Amino acid sequence: MTSPSGPSSHLPSTLLITGAPGWLCDALIASIERSPLAGIDRVRCFIREGVEHERAELARRWGSGVEIVEGDVTVPASLTAAMHGVAAVVHGAAVIHVEHTREYYEINTQGTRNVAQAAAAAGAKRFVYISTNAAGGRAASADTLMTESDVDRPLSAYGHSKRLAELLLMDVSGPMVRSVLRPCMFYGPPVPLRHVEIYRRIRSGWMPLVGGGGYRRSLTHIDNLVQAVRLALTSPNADRQTYYVADADPYTTRGVVDAMARALGVKPRYLHLPAFAARAAYAADRVLSRQGFYAQAVHLVGEADWNVGVSIEKARRELGYEPRIAIDEGMRQAVEWCRDRALL
Repeated sequence: MTSPSGPSSHLPSTLLITGAPGWLCDALIASIERSPLAGIDRVRCFIREGVEHERAELARRWGSGVEIVEGDVTVPASLTAAMHGVAAVVHGAAVIHVEHTREYYEINTQGTRNVAQAAAAAGAKRFVYISTNAAGGRAASADTLMTESDVDRPLSAYGHSKRLAELLLMDVSGPMVRSVLRPCMFYGPPVPLRHVEIYRRIRSGWMPLVGGGGYRRSLTHIDNLVQAVRLALTSPNADRQTYYVADADPYTTRGVVDAMARALGVKPRYLHLPAFAARAAYAADRVLSRQGFYAQAVHLVGEADWNVGVSIEKARRELGYEPRIAIDEGMRQAVEWCRDRALL
């Protein structure tokens, strides 16, 4: 991190990252270590209170210059200490897979509102919210890319909770510059266990493939997302704007699995399922959601026939965003990371 400059009374300008430890947090800290952000003297990570963390391990991962503050985004009082001296916030804390759908709204929606209100009250200048393409829903067809000007139609409780959070963020009073980034499915190192399990299945088992796997979908390499976060933290054009963030071009479902198999050096074996399977699973997912329940496997199959390709032209035009990593390189990095840690 850069050293504080100016008189000893100068209060270091702090970047607060929520959702730590985590995929984006680790990658963003590493990026700032390599290339500090202008106006930021210190990085602080907000980790969930009550969850067991080995402080020595976190210090090893992030470096001793990174502060750690515990709290809970659903408890506004616990955010006060975290906001001291904060100039900017990158809010990535969220839940994706839950037991009960109410957790989406407690953490993703109300939690975001709590963090944004605390940041504004503390005088933070910038707030970057990590939302999701699920807040927009899906594209009309494989030939159509989702854009920020489309009418948002989230199709899941998760997507709905994140869309509501976007709206609440924009309603927070004060001059704080606030931006929304909508990445697609993350990939690349560090690799979460749920993705390690997919690599293992491709290496030694059968991968379900719905409807031939020709559905168009965008992915977001973690380094591409970090680039977008850095741009949103500094761009004069980003205030009250929403941006889709993804690799340069969409892929297909089958193309994604094929790329993972190439990185592993194996030939994928597919368990072909009719498109009807996805529609049936989605109907079941909706019934469960209305009852307040969530079944991960049902949900994932239910969205397997969606076209979720996004356009990144607005981010290119207004932020100067230009993704540098595509799927083959990203999957190669991920597999190497897993093998280095004896996960594959």
